Amino acid sequence: MPKVKEGTDESKKLTDRFVIVNHRLLQINADDAVFKAKEILKGLGFKEPDMTKKTKEFSGGWRMRISLAKALFVQPDLLLLDEPTNHLDMHAVMWLEDYLCAWPYTIIIVSHARDFINNVATDIIHLIGGKLFYYKGTYNDFEKAKIERAKNSARIKESAEKKIEHLQSFVDRFRANAKRASLVQSKIKAINKIEIIEEIIQDPTVIFVFPTIDKINPPVLRLDNCNLGYGDKIIVEKVSFSVDMSSRIAVVGPNGAGKTTLMKALIGELKESSGSLYRYITI
Repeated sequence: MPKVKEGTDESKKLTDRFVIVNHRLLQINADDAVFKAKEILKGLGFKEPDMTKKTKEFSGGWRMRISLAKALFVQPDLLLLDEPTNHLDMHAVMWLEDYLCAWPYTIIIVSHARDFINNVATDIIHLIGGKLFYYKGTYNDFEKAKIERAKNSARIKESAEKKIEHLQSFVDRFRANAKRASLVQSKIKAINKIEIIEEIIQDPTVIFVFPTIDKINPPVLRLDNCNLGYGDKIIVEKVSFSVDMSSRIAVVGPNGAGKTTLMKALIGELKESSGSLYRYITI
């Protein structure tokens, strides 16, 4: 690279550029960049050995986490997140909630995770019927305010319709009366001035009707001292539990703990390495 003589215009340009770059590096805390990146990645579930891997070595779900980590690391003035909890386990979701609650700038989140919205959002934008309606507070606050708004709108609409009906009755009664012509016209003008409240569009609901079935004697599923895995690699060791018709079981744990392996065994896609697995019916 050729040397630049001091005092020249080119030297001044380089010096000015150097000052600007250094100022920007100070603004973004460049010295802490590696530490910040590692903290974000660890929060999203990455282990230390993962830090040196190439993106192509990860599965699709983990690549989504990498994309999320990149967005958080850049720390834009306006952060747009579309279903950010997808592909995240419980611990990563909890970490993300805490991280976003301390976020210094604006965030717009699209999410179906109600608890996540409740813990992070301070404002709700309701998109319905091609219009946007704004609410302050959490998702729970939004639901209460939305119900109250619908009730108020219904009352206003009913009052307006009754007033129009009353005025229209007068117009229909005295329309042909020449002596009342001016009064009829004033009533017509009054009708035209009344604002008609649009019907409140409710969120669509879906009703599922399931047929009544006979009770199945327990257990529906039972595992006795089962080892589950692939070949010689055991993922889940000595697991024992049973499932009946009244069971409501949530399986939680970090990625790689064996949740999918357990599900595959339960539905018959994976045979147990040892122990016994009983199914009442073939799934």
